[in-house]
Amino acid sequence: MTEQRGKIEGDAGKSVKIRRLIAKKMEEAWKTIPHFHVTMSVDMTDVIRFRQDLGLTINDFILSAVVQALKEHPWVNSCWNGEQGVEVDRIELSLAVATDRGLYYPVIKDCENAGLKQISRSARELGAKAHQGTLSEDDCAEGTFTVTNMGMLGVESFAAIITPPQAAVLAVGTVKGEIIVDEQGEPAVAPVMRMTLGADHRLLDGADAAEFLATIKSYLEAPVMLIAD
Repeated sequence: MTEQRGKIEGDAGKSVKIRRLIAKKMEEAWKTIPHFHVTMSVDMTDVIRFRQDLGLTINDFILSAVVQALKEHPWVNSCWNGEQGVEVDRIELSLAVATDRGLYYPVIKDCENAGLKQISRSARELGAKAHQGTLSEDDCAEGTFTVTNMGMLGVESFAAIITPPQAAVLAVGTVKGEIIVDEQGEPAVAPVMRMTLGADHRLLDGADAAEFLATIKSYLEAPVMLIAD
């Protein structure tokens, strides 16, 4: 691979500097963090109905559900300080945003005090700044948990790499019609989304991951709880 005018050949527009920073961080994470991954499916019927009524995105509901779940499972919002886990008393959501210049991780600050619409506004503003190339260092600093969504690219499910020193990362796939068994025990078609939690096994175990995902699922399958927040 050769460099030409600060870009990667065959990958027009991607910043070599950003690629190198991401590569270094991901290599460190994969080598030093004992990852494990847990996947759970969610019926998104009500989210789709509410988002159309409110003019929000599916990702807005996911982010809000994650915040509520982190409040209920604060240890998932912890970090590794090199020797032990430390619980963080604030929730700062990092968003993976792919742009023409590369991948950015802007951070929604003070999420523990933010409702669904405020989170939606912040995510939209940070996404716009990422695409415009106007993010500041502060915009990308001090994230405590990361959400990465590849649903808009048609990806059904994937496993993401944790950003140090965070304890976990949530990878979200596309919403796709699937056959399920309804409350009457009959087959039905529903919009289903798969989410995969990547967790640091030094801080979390399988039960922690499953309980955290189940809480996110409960909010997404009854999103009126997020709207009322």
